[in-house]
Amino acid sequence: MISKKDISKLEGLLYLYAVSKTNSKREVAGKLGTSVDTVSKYLSDLESELKTYLLVSNGRGTVITPEGERILDAANDIVRVMRSISEIDNEAAEDIYNGCVKIGMPDSIADYIGSEWLADFYQKYPDVQVENQIMSGLSRSDADIWLQYEPPVDMDGSWMLIRSKMVPCGLFASQQYIEKFGVPKSVGDLLENHRICDKDNHERCVNGWKDLADKAKHLVYRTNSIFSHRSVLNKGIGIGVCPLSYGCENLVHILKKEIGFTLNVYLMAAREALDIPRVRALLDYLKNVLDERYA
Repeated sequence: MISKKDISKLEGLLYLYAVSKTNSKREVAGKLGTSVDTVSKYLSDLESELKTYLLVSNGRGTVITPEGERILDAANDIVRVMRSISEIDNEAAEDIYNGCVKIGMPDSIADYIGSEWLADFYQKYPDVQVENQIMSGLSRSDADIWLQYEPPVDMDGSWMLIRSKMVPCGLFASQQYIEKFGVPKSVGDLLENHRICDKDNHERCVNGWKDLADKAKHLVYRTNSIFSHRSVLNKGIGIGVCPLSYGCENLVHILKKEIGFTLNVYLMAAREALDIPRVRALLDYLKNVLDERYA
């Protein structure tokens, strides 16, 4: 038989989980419609029961201590079980594949992987809503699935790496550019005489690109938008990096033997969402898309 103290500990663990997502007791209290004092009391009672400090306050807010991180694993398990229970429909098992799945990714990954696969996904799961947000519009703590270029070094136990793919890339120019300026005869000719168009995260994430771009004498355009980058390449403004699988009819892969780059893509999922059927279903499709496109 459980006791009132057990229930209090469960509530304390849930408050610990909530604070770990926001670093703010006040924000947690506001979202849950309770007081900061109530949040603090449950957390203080939990610390007293465990005889350790779980949280500390600093200039950035309320953060989890190393011991708190260990206890947070239990809180994550509780939340995962609760989420899984909420997905169970006792009246119709087929209804478990409904609701919303939130994905966060840069617009460039969204553009590269395309959306053709969604038609097949919706054929099988017509009641699942996919909410795809570019990173600036969604906090990772609010997402179920996340894709990024940077190695996932800050997952703090609440995220799991599902796939990492190395994407081969090359230099591309449009027919319009080639007709006007010709094809670079060599790497030296490219750096000395040709126009280069850059995308900001290419220098950070495309292996080998920064060294080349730094030596280019005519870096004429830089953007943080994949759509702007693609537009200037298609309109013949300059030469730029694209995944090999992305070259379209208007773009020509140049200096194939002399230059090659790679770009890593990481697919992650929130641990607390892994037991949700609709999230697992979408993850399976995304894994297949990455595997097929970047085999």
